[in-house]
Amino acid sequence: MSQSILERAEEFIWKNARLLERRLFAVHFKDGSPDSVIDALRPYQNADGGFGHALEPDIRCPDSQPVPVEHALRILDRVGFDGEIVKAACDYLTSITTSEGGVPWLLPSAHGYPRAPWWNTDDAPPASVNPTAAIAGMLHRNRFEHEWLEGATSFCWSKIAEMELTDPHDMAEVLTFLNNVPDRERGPNLN
Repeated sequence: MSQSILERAEEFIWKNARLLERRLFAVHFKDGSPDSVIDALRPYQNADGGFGHALEPDIRCPDSQPVPVEHALRILDRVGFDGEIVKAACDYLTSITTSEGGVPWLLPSAHGYPRAPWWNTDDAPPASVNPTAAIAGMLHRNRFEHEWLEGATSFCWSKIAEMELTDPHDMAEVLTFLNNVPDRERGPNLN
């Protein structure tokens, strides 16, 4: 008897995935507990509130990095925002926000660890819509209030206003923002 696509996916998950992904699979397809996902996510969060420890598998850096914060918020967006975890993450974001109002894509601390070849940055990286826009978008979608969000939202609007053709990764981040920011009508007309 051949396996269904879902059965093959489950077999793959059990053979290859981390505990976090196995628990996410269980939530989506096996009536698993959202709290079990949050419990599996907590070890990726550092004392500073940020996330590291290869939550983004292409960055093996244990130190907090901006993109893993985005990944953590995407996970929480699926299973329920945990206020304690999200507040600590936003406090971390506040600590790394540039004068522009956004966070960099990558911090130089990642350079001391194994990573995919495209994960590089300058010693003083500028703010980027990737991941600032997606993080802000998810906070807006979940109506999570934090002082970081106002400046990040302003940063996103200023960057979106000057955007031209861009990287698809940046555009995905911007679309997360535009789909969730309360004053969506301010956004560009994409017709």
